[in-house]
Amino acid sequence: MHPVTLLLGIHNHQPVGNFAHVFRKAYDRCYRPFLDLLERHPHVRLTLHYTGPLLEWFEQEEPTFLDRLAKLVMANQVEILGGGFYEPILSVIPDRDAVGQVTLLSRWLHRRLGATPRGLWLAERAWEGLLPKKLAPTGLRYTILDDSHFVQAGLDPGSLSGYYLTEKEGHPLAIFPISKDLRYLIPFRVPEDVIGLLARLGERGSEVAVTYADDGEKFGLWPDTYQWVYEEGYLERLFAALEHESSWLRLQTFGEYLDAHPPTGRVYLPAASYEELMEWALPVPAAKALEERRAELDLAGRLAAFQPFLRGGFWDGFLLKYSEANHMHKRMLDVSARVAQAFPSGTDVPEPVRLVWRAQGNDAYWHGLFGGLYLNYLRHETYRNLIEAETRVETTAHQGREWLTMRGTDLDLDGHEEIVISSRSLGVILAPACGGSLLELDYRPRCFNLSDVLTRREEAYHGKLVEGAMRTGSSGGAPASIHDQLRVKEQGLDQVLRYDRHRRVSFLDRFLSPAISWEAFDRIDDEERGDCASGVYHAESERPASQEEVLTVPMAYQGTVSLDGRTYTLSLHKVYRVTKHDPAVEVAYAIANQAAVPCAVRFGVELNLTLLAGNDPQRYYEMPDRGRVRLHERGQCPATDRFSMVDEWSRLRVILCLEGPGEIWYMPIETVSRSEEGIERTYQGSALLASWLLTLQPGASERVKVRLEIADF
Repeated sequence: MHPVTLLLGIHNHQPVGNFAHVFRKAYDRCYRPFLDLLERHPHVRLTLHYTGPLLEWFEQEEPTFLDRLAKLVMANQVEILGGGFYEPILSVIPDRDAVGQVTLLSRWLHRRLGATPRGLWLAERAWEGLLPKKLAPTGLRYTILDDSHFVQAGLDPGSLSGYYLTEKEGHPLAIFPISKDLRYLIPFRVPEDVIGLLARLGERGSEVAVTYADDGEKFGLWPDTYQWVYEEGYLERLFAALEHESSWLRLQTFGEYLDAHPPTGRVYLPAASYEELMEWALPVPAAKALEERRAELDLAGRLAAFQPFLRGGFWDGFLLKYSEANHMHKRMLDVSARVAQAFPSGTDVPEPVRLVWRAQGNDAYWHGLFGGLYLNYLRHETYRNLIEAETRVETTAHQGREWLTMRGTDLDLDGHEEIVISSRSLGVILAPACGGSLLELDYRPRCFNLSDVLTRREEAYHGKLVEGAMRTGSSGGAPASIHDQLRVKEQGLDQVLRYDRHRRVSFLDRFLSPAISWEAFDRIDDEERGDCASGVYHAESERPASQEEVLTVPMAYQGTVSLDGRTYTLSLHKVYRVTKHDPAVEVAYAIANQAAVPCAVRFGVELNLTLLAGNDPQRYYEMPDRGRVRLHERGQCPATDRFSMVDEWSRLRVILCLEGPGEIWYMPIETVSRSEEGIERTYQGSALLASWLLTLQPGASERVKVRLEIADF
C-alpha cells in the first residue's frame, strides 16, 4: 500500500447577531468537547478555522479556550486558517472590504494565538475566478474548495490529489479539493468506513493526498450528532483509528503539505459553491426541474454518468431569487462606499468601517438548509449595523446639526430610480417603480429597520411537506445528515403556506370590492381589483420639493379598477411628506374617477412593518377600546383614526394615524422555511390595511391622509 496523506480541516462559525444562548450551546456541545478530544490525541494534526464572531465570543466569555488553542498552535498540532473576519462572501463585497476583513482576522490570530495564517476559508466555498487577484494583497497562499468545483472544470474526481494552482492576471493561489466522499462519511458513518476509503486510495498505485474540510457544527450541534459524536464515542474512535494506521496514513496540515509538495497541476475553476448551495440558489422552477431530471436519470441507472454535467446556479443567484437579499446587499454596498469616503482606514479600523464589515456577514443574505434570510433577527442585525454606520456618516457630514436631505439613485440596481430621504431620526427609501411604495423605513435612534418584512414565497421543499411526518428525536446510532432528513417542527404547516405576488412593502395602494371582509386579508392579492400595487408611479416633478424643514415627494399613477364586470379608469396622486424634526412619514392621497359612472370601492393603504416577534407579550397592537393584542393575532379595528404597534423591549411605539376614521385590518406575515432543526413557521412582520368605503363620482376626487409616526417611551 502506498502512503496516504489526510488533510483535515474544520470550519467553525456562528453568525453575527445570533442569540447568546446559541453561542453557549455551540460551545458546550461542539467547540469545547472537540478541543478536549484533540488535546487527548496529540498525533492528530489538523487545520482549524474560527470566524470573527466566534473568536470575539471566546475572548469575552471563554478566554481559556483561546489559551488552549494557542498551545496547540505552538505545539504544531494545529494550523489556523484565516478568512474574512465576519464571514462575508468575499466575491460580492468591495475589494477594500475583502482585503480589510482578511487582514483584520490575520492580525487578530497573530495577536491572540501566535498564529500566522497561510491560507483562508472561503465562506460557503463560494468561488469566482477574480478571487486570486482580489486576495493577493493579503499574502495568503491557498484556499479549500469542493471537488465538485474541479469536476465542473472537467477534471476526474477519482484522480484528484494534493493541491492545484490557479491564477488571475499573474496572481497565483493554491486550491485543495475537498473529497465529497469523505465529507459524507464524516461523521455520519463509522470510522471503519473512513479508514476503508483511505486504504482504497492507497491501493491506486501512487502516493495520494486527500482533503476533508467541513463544518465543525457537524460534531455535536447538528441534530442527533452530540449523542453520536461524543456520548457514543464516534470522534474518540475516529481519532484513535487515524492514529492506529500511522504506518501508512499521515496526518498533515495544509500549510505543511504545501511547503513539502509541488502542485498536482494547474486549474481554472468556474464560479461555483458546494453542490447543495448551487441547487438552493436556483429559481424554484429550475430547482424542481433539476431534481426531476436527477430522479429520472437515477431510475434509468445513468445518474453517475451524467452527474458531472448537472449543476445548479451560484451564490449570486440568491440576489435574484430574493428581492430583500438584493436590497440589503445593495444597501451594504452604498453604505460601504459612503463610509470609506468619510472614514478612510489605516492600520486601525474605524468603528463605522467595522460596522459595515459586520453587516457583510453572509448568513442573512441567502437561504438553503439553514434559516439564513428567513431569520428576521439576522437581517435585523445586518440592518442595525448598516443604519448605525450610515448615521455616523451623516452626523459627521452635518457636524452634529439636524439635517433633512434627499437624493435619487438606482439603489437596487434594477434599472429604476429610488428616492432616499435622510434625517437625524429617519431613513426613508421610496420606490416609484414598485407601486409608489416605501421600501425601507429606518428609525435611527434605535437603528431599527421597521419595514424589514420578508415576502412569502414558494420554496422547492414546500412540496415535500405533505410527505413529512413529525420526527422528535434520534433512535440511536449514526445520525443521518441533515441534507437527508425531513423534520417538521409542527404539524399542519402545509395548511399555513401562502404566497405573495407583491413585495411586502408599505404604502401599497389597494382597490377592493366593497363587500370584502377582513377575513380575506390573507389573500389580498387574489382579491385585488386594481393595478396600482404593481404600477410604475411617476414622480411628478424633476426634483421632489424640498424646503429647509419639510420635504415632499409627489407621485402619480393612472390605473384601472375592475368591479362587477365594469372597468373604471382612475387617477391616483400621492404625496409623501417628511419633516426635519418629526419622526413621521405622511402620505396624502387624491383619487379621481375618470369614468362616466360612479365607482363604489374599498380603498386601502397597506403597510408591512415588523417588531421582530409575534408572540412576545412585550410586543403588541394597541387599539382604542380593545387594549393589547399580540402581533401573531389577526382581526379588525372598525371606525378608528389611531392604531399602534408597541415594542416594550426596544422602547418604541409605531402609530398609524388616519385623517378620517377608517377600518384597520391586521394579520401576521408568517413564512414556512427550513432550518437545520426542521421546517418551521417564522413570524416576519405584521400587515396592516387602513381602508375606507368610497363612492367615486365621475370627475370628482376623494382625499385620504395617512400618517405613520414613531415615538420613544
